[in-house]
Amino acid sequence: MNKLLLFSCIACLVIGFFLGRSSSEVKETVRYVEGETIRDTITRFVPDTVYFAGELRYKYVYVPDTIYRDVPVVDREKTIAATVEDWNKTREYKKLLFDNENGKLNVNLSVQYNELQRLSYSFTPMHKETSIIKKRVFVPFVSASLLNLNTFSVGGGFFYHDLGFRAEYSPSGLNFGVLYKF
Repeated sequence: MNKLLLFSCIACLVIGFFLGRSSSEVKETVRYVEGETIRDTITRFVPDTVYFAGELRYKYVYVPDTIYRDVPVVDREKTIAATVEDWNKTREYKKLLFDNENGKLNVNLSVQYNELQRLSYSFTPMHKETSIIKKRVFVPFVSASLLNLNTFSVGGGFFYHDLGFRAEYSPSGLNFGVLYKF
């Protein structure tokens, strides 16, 4: 009887061990984490290509029989002053180029004298972080207890998700039970 009980306990332990290792539930979570922001400003621009004006391709055709009525008189002094004032203005442009799972890119431009004077950018990269959590579905366990220093019992069982079943043997008899994990 003791050999049979010992053999069945060992067999249950081996079966429970392999069942506990094989069955698992996988939960995958994906989150995007911001990296360190990269900033820089470029102020000295040197053009790599300069194009010179070529030949005039279009010629103006003068039509002598056209009559213009109510043509406004253009004040050349005010027009030239407005043109010079517009030439000296500094224009600032701010643009968010993209904000997605790759990161965020902001560009700031400053234009004066019909040229790009300053280019600033800030780039915050994003990287993908994937976490895989494996939770065992079938979890075996063994137990041993001592009561009043003279009664010793051994047992075992398993949990399936959160519900458990156990069997315990003592000299007074066999005991069965149901367990629940909170």
